[in-house]
Amino acid sequence: MKLSVLVIFLFSINIYAQQQGPIPKNYLGIGIGYRLDNLKDTNFSPLNQKGGSFFYSVFYERHSKNIMKFNIKYGDGILKSGRSDRLKTSYYAGSVGFTYLKNLSTNQESANFYVGGSYNLDLLYMDWFNQDAFSYVSAHGLSMNVAVSKQLAPRQYIESTVAIPVLQFLSRPPYNGIDEYIIENQDEPLNIIFAGKLTSLKAYKSIHWNVNYRYEISNNFNLKFDYDLNIQSVKTVNEFKNLSNRVSTSLLYQF
Repeated sequence: MKLSVLVIFLFSINIYAQQQGPIPKNYLGIGIGYRLDNLKDTNFSPLNQKGGSFFYSVFYERHSKNIMKFNIKYGDGILKSGRSDRLKTSYYAGSVGFTYLKNLSTNQESANFYVGGSYNLDLLYMDWFNQDAFSYVSAHGLSMNVAVSKQLAPRQYIESTVAIPVLQFLSRPPYNGIDEYIIENQDEPLNIIFAGKLTSLKAYKSIHWNVNYRYEISNNFNLKFDYDLNIQSVKTVNEFKNLSNRVSTSLLYQF
């Protein structure tokens, strides 16, 4: 009799604990968006460059008490100086990111606050007249993230995240012309991308802000809308600045 009571008691505790904790939700998503870039790369040109491009993304997210995210993005487009139609530049932008956010809220609430970190690789490559002139910025490393999420209504959620790099490796061409290392590794672009040196916060600054709205269409599908603002500033021998605005929409499969 005592054994039966003990089993029932432990079983009840287990059920109660499961009810108290949030049920993990996994998402696989694909998205499409458009980015507007306003940049100046003195290694490439003394002129300001403006342009836009479509970009595509695939990602995985896991939401429980804490949040984990993984994403890949790629897009390409045309930059213009505004001086002449001849001064057009092809540019290619890609990124890979992994983020982990720890929930600071003690209880499961409609609004939750998070702190965490991320690893990101961001690459921007510019090509003028099929490599008559080119430049690139490759940065990868760790960032500090803070976030807040809130349930607006049944099936509706909003989330905002700010990421600031704290440990970054930066890769830039030494000058706009013939470079022995680039020539030797032109068939191995990953060697060039990851050939960066640890940079200081004075030499490389960046901030990334994301706000997104998610609506649960059904038990298995979600629709998400994102706005991203990304600001980069590199102060080495040749200065680089970029202000990028991005809007996108994604379809998520929930399981």
